[in-house]
Amino acid sequence: MTILASSPLRAHSIGEIALFARAEFEKRIEDARSAMTRYRLDAIVLTSEANIEYLAGFETQFAWNTPSRPWYFVVPRAGSPIAIIPEIGETNWLLTSWCQNIVTWPSPRPHDEGISILTQHLGQVGRSYGRIGFEIGPESRIGMPVSDVFRLQAAIGGEMVDCTLLMAELRVLKSAAEISRIRHICQIAGQTFDDLPSFVNVGDSEREICRKFAADLLLKGADKAPYTSIGSGQGGYDSIIMGPTNRRVAVGDVLMLDTGARYGGYFCDFDRNFSFGRPTDEVLRVNEALWLATEAGIQAARPGRTAADVFTAQATVLSRYGFDIGNVGRFGHGLGKVLTEPPSNAPSDKTVLKPGMVLTIEPSASFGDGRIMAHEEDLVITEDAADLLTPRADREIVVIA
Repeated sequence: MTILASSPLRAHSIGEIALFARAEFEKRIEDARSAMTRYRLDAIVLTSEANIEYLAGFETQFAWNTPSRPWYFVVPRAGSPIAIIPEIGETNWLLTSWCQNIVTWPSPRPHDEGISILTQHLGQVGRSYGRIGFEIGPESRIGMPVSDVFRLQAAIGGEMVDCTLLMAELRVLKSAAEISRIRHICQIAGQTFDDLPSFVNVGDSEREICRKFAADLLLKGADKAPYTSIGSGQGGYDSIIMGPTNRRVAVGDVLMLDTGARYGGYFCDFDRNFSFGRPTDEVLRVNEALWLATEAGIQAARPGRTAADVFTAQATVLSRYGFDIGNVGRFGHGLGKVLTEPPSNAPSDKTVLKPGMVLTIEPSASFGDGRIMAHEEDLVITEDAADLLTPRADREIVVIA
């Protein structure tokens, strides 16, 4: 049992990772075109932050925080990609994207938010299949008004189909450069978790804890801390997805923080548990079960196994400890440019694990009177094993004295 006392907030940066090389994007575009042939698509039209960043390299503080202006990146199966973007973003695009082929319009212009330009360029795309891909499938959010989707469909002719699964296939296998970013943000968050007992005290509210936690992440080098869930309560907590409340932590509480911090466009996603004062025997038992279930999930994450196998390995341990897993959807998921990506570590997901896939291992257990605890680590599948990206949690819960 690790016992740490409180001391003032401290933070330091742990360095920077180099920008992606041009060859990284050239390969992504080449892979996208090969996938378009398999999916029988003449072009894809990307509208989401993750997918535009992935293929175009465009990075912005502005575009995805306002619904006023849509942004389009068109990649034809043959021919040059083109960005069709609001005029306000021209300089931002040219300074961050490898693709310098852009067309702009003076947005906001509600009657024509780039639709006429987009229609014109899609009309010039060579048609072999009569099918153009849009982000309209599972786990997608199309970044344009739905009414404009209908207008575009009527104007371009041919079939408008989903390209979400195509993009998921491209992004599921991470390059070494991508993995280095995920590892980097995991290390940053790991150091913040290690330092948390030095800046969190009995009597702090959940809001105060989250503010100090996010500040430490940023001071240590995270670009953003867009997701932090927190749970606290006597002998456990009652949610693993809630934001902070005004509740103040007390002796006997278990505290959980789960961070989705970003660096270089890539997320970490893992949590840690803390006990204010000596934990109860029940908390120790649950913590032990979750640590061992996490260990089993890590050991099961091997190339050739499936996401379902990773679930089963964790579920077997929890069942042995007497926990009911009948209503659990999954015990972890893919991770990358989005906080939760395919595959799901779930009984029904038979996705075969391959080197380059990044997964979270995330068992959870319900117990007592509506209480819950969870553990989570991040790893990458290698040729013969799982390589942890997060610093492994202590087997015994950390105690804040």
